[in-house]
Amino acid sequence: MHDKLKSRELIFTVLFILIYLALAVKVFDWIIDDLYIYFRYVDNFTKGNGIVFNTGERVEGFSSFSWFLILSLIKSAGLPLEMTSKLAGIMFAFAGAACLYFICKGSGLSKYYLPALCLMVFNLPFILWSVSGFEIMMFIFLLLMSFLMIIRITSDSGFSAFLVSLIFLISVSRPEGVIFSAGMLCFIYIFSMNRKLLLKYAAVYGLLFISFLTFRFVYFGDLLPNTYYAKIGHNIVGYYEFRTYKNGIFYFLYFLRYNPQFILFFLLLPLVFRKLISNKIFLFAAAMFLLQFIFIVFSGGDWMVQYRFAVVSVPFLSVCTVFCLRELISSDKIKLSLSYTLVSVVFITSALSIIFADRTIIKKEIVLWNNLKKESAEIKKDIPPGSLVANGSSGIIPYYLDDVKFIDIVGITNRHIARDGYRHGTWFERSLPDYVYSLDPEWIIMWKKKNSDGIYTFQDASPCYIDMAVNENFSKYSFYKDYDLYSDVKIELYKRKEAE
Repeated sequence: MHDKLKSRELIFTVLFILIYLALAVKVFDWIIDDLYIYFRYVDNFTKGNGIVFNTGERVEGFSSFSWFLILSLIKSAGLPLEMTSKLAGIMFAFAGAACLYFICKGSGLSKYYLPALCLMVFNLPFILWSVSGFEIMMFIFLLLMSFLMIIRITSDSGFSAFLVSLIFLISVSRPEGVIFSAGMLCFIYIFSMNRKLLLKYAAVYGLLFISFLTFRFVYFGDLLPNTYYAKIGHNIVGYYEFRTYKNGIFYFLYFLRYNPQFILFFLLLPLVFRKLISNKIFLFAAAMFLLQFIFIVFSGGDWMVQYRFAVVSVPFLSVCTVFCLRELISSDKIKLSLSYTLVSVVFITSALSIIFADRTIIKKEIVLWNNLKKESAEIKKDIPPGSLVANGSSGIIPYYLDDVKFIDIVGITNRHIARDGYRHGTWFERSLPDYVYSLDPEWIIMWKKKNSDGIYTFQDASPCYIDMAVNENFSKYSFYKDYDLYSDVKIELYKRKEAE
């Protein structure tokens, strides 16, 4: 009987992997412009120019230092960056799924591995970000691997250099990684109840992290990455802050709306909370979910499609959900037939959320950003090497125009705009047009989008473009050329009149 169950689990696991791969291949061409910010940094670094976006400007304009290093190794090996980074994401997704299996096995959830795997893998956000080329799957793997090692710790456990290395890597792999590392250290003590062991981990982690912060401060001149100031960079209390927190809460609620399988956890939790409150592994998983939720609220969500920030919480929501299922099914509160129904709900709801997920924006972005890659070759012909260009889309165009210096008008790779620029409401971009014009760029790349009347406007593309356009200095530039990217999106190239 046991062998039959193992065989059935293996068959379904292979089936799930094949379905996941088929779904991943279907959206493999999806890219985000910001990925090419990494690529430009990597290109400069591997050429010996340093960790810079523009030669001579040391600004940390990316979110994951460890992912930057991995991409640099890929580039140094002569492999294509986009393709290989996407494949690396898929491999980390597989590694995360393997960790999930051993977590379930070590948590008394062996029978519930398939529902947990289904919850983690079969949602459009997870699939998209696994082929995005970004660091998300690596970050999830680091979290799950650390989680797996910590739940095995006892009072007799010795110090693990591998575990402390993972905890350190978590801190340099995502902006929110530091709070996760702190949480990991707390649960090392909760599982071991050994203060000396905790002090060893905390001391070595502290030494590693302080060393990294020292490097960051010496090299980049700051303890935080520039992306923090550009995208978050707010206080704790205030009208703007509370609007940001509200947006963060709604960001997660919309994630649940379009991925309703995770609502099951919140429905079942009140029924089994008393039993689970004493389960350390459940509390650990719930704490990891809560930490990511706090980050989502603090940051106000994210501008990128398909809930990038929420994806990090998916594995832990999955573990928490199957914990609730196990406790409810093992209790006398429900009949056996209802227990099968609850497990079936997981599979059915996950399948339906994938089938009926709105892919409109995804299809548009596949066309738009791939068209921009093609048009960048034309833009390169128009803008001569050594030019200074103001541009709000800071990935693809700067990567292909590698011999051109760029002013990032939304501040991701510009220290001054990231710190001193202003936002329109809780918009995820900063704007500082007077500063941009003071640098006297020779060219300006502006985006336009059609409004409801079919008219192309700067306002409908982004507030930063209308800020640039209404500034009195914009009159010093004349229209040079436009490039169609999509049925309702185009970019316009403006040239400084004195340079004509």
